[in-house]
Amino acid sequence: MAVRGKDLPIRPAVEEKIDLGNWSLQTTQSHILRSQCKCNGGVQCNHCLYAETLKIPDLPEMTFDRNVLTLTHVSSGCKVQLNTLDALKLVDDKQDIIKVSYSQEWLAKRQDSSHIKNTPKPFDWTFSTAYSGTLLNSDTHELSASSTTQEPDQEKLLRRDKILHHTELVMFEDELADNGSSKLVVKCRVMPTFILVLLRHYLRVDKVMIRVQETRLFCEQNWDYFLRDVTLREASFNDLKHLQTSLVYEDEGPINQHLKVVKRVLDKVSIVECK
Repeated sequence: MAVRGKDLPIRPAVEEKIDLGNWSLQTTQSHILRSQCKCNGGVQCNHCLYAETLKIPDLPEMTFDRNVLTLTHVSSGCKVQLNTLDALKLVDDKQDIIKVSYSQEWLAKRQDSSHIKNTPKPFDWTFSTAYSGTLLNSDTHELSASSTTQEPDQEKLLRRDKILHHTELVMFEDELADNGSSKLVVKCRVMPTFILVLLRHYLRVDKVMIRVQETRLFCEQNWDYFLRDVTLREASFNDLKHLQTSLVYEDEGPINQHLKVVKRVLDKVSIVECK
């Protein structure tokens, strides 16, 4: 089982950037969050930042605190960013959402954690998050979301054009004390005429349920807006009992078609001048 970094060597994060028309895509990727304070000269380390900012008593086993994707509208400076800290802020810190015996087993296996010992209140031990990105305004412009029926051009999405850039970032991952999986991943690809970003939270509590929330960000190179499609799917293990076991326990896309759509929100996020 993976554990958070303890004495990993300090090395610079890997940064990649690609421009396409009105947009610029940048990714930063590094090692998992350190398990001990590394504050230096009055500069707060991310270990302490996470401890002070988040109200949940523990973190996922693998928390990639410096993995970030940023999509920037170049002329306005407005951005949409996907980062781990903001995603974990949306984990419920007041109640155990999945009230099953597994949550007690999870606690039992983490009794060595000082956070658990000092924080008796319950919280969502599955690290479920409805995070769909962080909108960042500039000094002169702001991002405004409104409901839309406009969808990405499916013909463009399916065309076998050259991929200019693609990457995958794991934001966090936890095996729920061998009782399932909770994983937040970002994938993106830059094509000759558009950018597509996928943020996917996959949750499986064994013998109980599977839930997948996917957020897709899509923009064409000459657009001054982007489309944001958030779809939540879910099914109980009982609903999936007719499927092969290998498919049920596969944490990638194929299981999606067997999950019921619980909610879908499609927005057009426009860039407007500040009043």
